[in-house]
Amino acid sequence: FLSQQLWGSTYAMWPLLVILVGTAFAPAKQSCEWSAPVLTYVISVSLLFSGGFYVGSHERLDYAKLSGEVVRPELPALAGLSVPGPWIPQFEQLVHFTEREVPWQEGLLMIPGEDLFYYATGRRPRFPVLVFDHTANPYDPEEILELSRSRRIGWLIVKRNVQLEQDPVEDKDRLLKLLRQEFKRVKSLDNYDVYRQTASGGPSPASPRSSE
Repeated sequence: FLSQQLWGSTYAMWPLLVILVGTAFAPAKQSCEWSAPVLTYVISVSLLFSGGFYVGSHERLDYAKLSGEVVRPELPALAGLSVPGPWIPQFEQLVHFTEREVPWQEGLLMIPGEDLFYYATGRRPRFPVLVFDHTANPYDPEEILELSRSRRIGWLIVKRNVQLEQDPVEDKDRLLKLLRQEFKRVKSLDNYDVYRQTASGGPSPASPRSSE
């Protein structure tokens, strides 16, 4: 984890560094018996202090919004999870809505993605991408639209505010503009807009009343 203090470095470099330092100690011990223990002590203390500062600063969590009271979920599948802020209640509201309104066999497309959703609900994803981050999504907006058609995606769920400091979806405005041509909003939850597919196969069945 110390690699994050050196931009451009990776986790894998630090085990190699320790091995390199260890091999350097071997000849030092042969030339001077006291030098190896002293160097070992100095390096260990340095790593301990820098590592302790790094852990205490929560630098690896700088990408997320952590303000608010810590909340624990009511869903049994998420037992043990705790997150500060309104994210868990908003997510559970989405889960309860889909249980009431979205038939089990119908596919969903979630932007930018809720990887916990399928674990919490037991549903099977139809779309090949679960999180629309540039590291996980190889498709452009047009390809996503075509895939939603070919996979017969009936519902689009858009999360308005994300816990990340930056929205991970690339070209999000263009993507949503394309999708909204074939999906009509039927419900606005606390942090999610729910859309129903209307373009293919004629009008969709009775939908929940829009909260707009």
